[in-house]
Amino acid sequence: MRCSRASARLAQGNVRYAARVAFITILAFFEIAAAAVSIGSFQKPIGTYGFLLSKDVTFAEIDPASLTARAGIVTGDRLLYETLPLRGRRYAILNEEVPGGAPIAFAIVHGGRPRWVTVRATDLLAIGQTESLTYAIAGLAMGIVGLVLVLLRPSRMTWAFALIAPALVLPFPWLFWAQQSGGGGATLFDVLVALIYAMQPAAIMIFASRFPSDRPTGVARLVDRLALPAGVAIAGLYLYAYLEVRYSHAAPVHLFSLYDLSVVFPGLAALLALISTYVTTRGAARSRLVPVIGSFALLILADVLEQLVGQHTTNNTVSFTLALLFSLSPALIAATVAYGIIRHRVMDISFIISRTLVYTILTLGAVSLFALIEYVFGRVLEHQGVATILNILAAVGLGISFNLLHGHLDDWIDRFLFKQRHLAEQRLGAVARAMPHASTAAAIEAALVDEPVAALGLSSAAVFRHEKGGYRRVRAHAWTDDEAAELDADDALALRLRADLVAMDPSDLRWPRSDLPGGDRQVIYAVPIIVGHHLEAIALYGGHGTGEDLDPDERSTLRKLAAAASAGYDHIAAVELRTRLRDAESENATLRGVERKLTELLAKRLQP
Repeated sequence: MRCSRASARLAQGNVRYAARVAFITILAFFEIAAAAVSIGSFQKPIGTYGFLLSKDVTFAEIDPASLTARAGIVTGDRLLYETLPLRGRRYAILNEEVPGGAPIAFAIVHGGRPRWVTVRATDLLAIGQTESLTYAIAGLAMGIVGLVLVLLRPSRMTWAFALIAPALVLPFPWLFWAQQSGGGGATLFDVLVALIYAMQPAAIMIFASRFPSDRPTGVARLVDRLALPAGVAIAGLYLYAYLEVRYSHAAPVHLFSLYDLSVVFPGLAALLALISTYVTTRGAARSRLVPVIGSFALLILADVLEQLVGQHTTNNTVSFTLALLFSLSPALIAATVAYGIIRHRVMDISFIISRTLVYTILTLGAVSLFALIEYVFGRVLEHQGVATILNILAAVGLGISFNLLHGHLDDWIDRFLFKQRHLAEQRLGAVARAMPHASTAAAIEAALVDEPVAALGLSSAAVFRHEKGGYRRVRAHAWTDDEAAELDADDALALRLRADLVAMDPSDLRWPRSDLPGGDRQVIYAVPIIVGHHLEAIALYGGHGTGEDLDPDERSTLRKLAAAASAGYDHIAAVELRTRLRDAESENATLRGVERKLTELLAKRLQP
């Protein structure tokens, strides 16, 4: 039964991995193609009609230098919205850029009398070219960093980071095509664009609330919970807006304020989450987070300002400055995240680099082997049949030996490129081998706490041992006397561990305790220590003292320590049982001897 369950979990994990790789491939292709289109067409002019509408569909502001002003339209003139073509409606309602020089004809009421006018979009020239390039390059840089993080360290936080970029790389030529096209294809494109744009604010909220540990707390947890409902609501609004603008000729005056709120509310919520994370972070970890938090806050502020100011003015200089600030901020975020990973280890880059090197070397080795066989036997010796047979044999051999090669290569890379990490694994491996032979529980508890703290540089650790219907803290590092000394038998974490008997992140369940370590010492991993089917003890571990999370290999090592501790506790219990049994046998032998003597004395007395 356990074997079948393990096989099912393995198969499910393989399916999830394959689906993740497929989705990442599609997203990467989309982002690269979109960026290539933007870069290839950056010289095509982008323009503006230079007017803003008020809620009563009158002209609220007109750029004096625009062709709209030259057409005789003045502030206060009323637009006959039903005469406005699709491109004009998308410009006026959805704030979309338009091609430079593109004409639109519509009717207005000027001086109480209706008349038709034709205006052309004023070319922005260098402004438009710079905006196209910065959106494409900065968005692609952010997208690449995000997709690499998802591929190597999938989590809600990294997925959210990766899903911010698609809205940034949408090329203007695609939008220009939708402005003059009808039919199902254009409608489907509008739906896709609406979903991509709606995905961005929700992703910003999720990333801002979960950075850097993927475990939101306090205000950030509230923002994280609101992100998906907000994303669904914004998606509904954007879908309605795009379809309303495309198919309806009635002025959607109610969209003006809602469209602003769809950007401002998520942005301010994400900014609040970042501020909360900064305030609650302690020690050296705060300084490491400042560049990423600062650059991400800049992205949010630029987005909000562009919506509140840039989209409500006809001043091209102001609009361009805010758009440039917003388009450059993703590149700054990508740079600060990459710098934080490499320089300050905001995420566990050693694990990522190690696994990347392993799979890269294995892949290159396999490709090189097949290429060598094909070249030597297929071309040089011209024995195509021999080359085919050898390719088949090589494929079979690689398939059989892949796990062995993977293990040896993984060990070699850790040994020579990540020596400190390798030494820590070796040290804890030796501790795990010795623990089943411990003669006292204190020795086991010291090994569970002191050794991981020393080898991995953990910020905190504690062991709670089962006693009198609960669990008492028997060993700890960096826990104060005021913090939890006991866990009730019905404590939420104890109940979950007793039921599932598997290690877990305490943030995955509701654990309402105010007497636990906080800040850098926060408990991020709870490991059950099981003897038989009984939860004998609970080991609680914090992250690294540098603020870095535990990587999968380190979590596996802690689970192995717990398994060794289980064997150690079982060994001590068996020794105690044997000792009691010997004592009982000795007492029994003594009692039998006394019984014989008493029997003999009684027999002598009873003799006549």
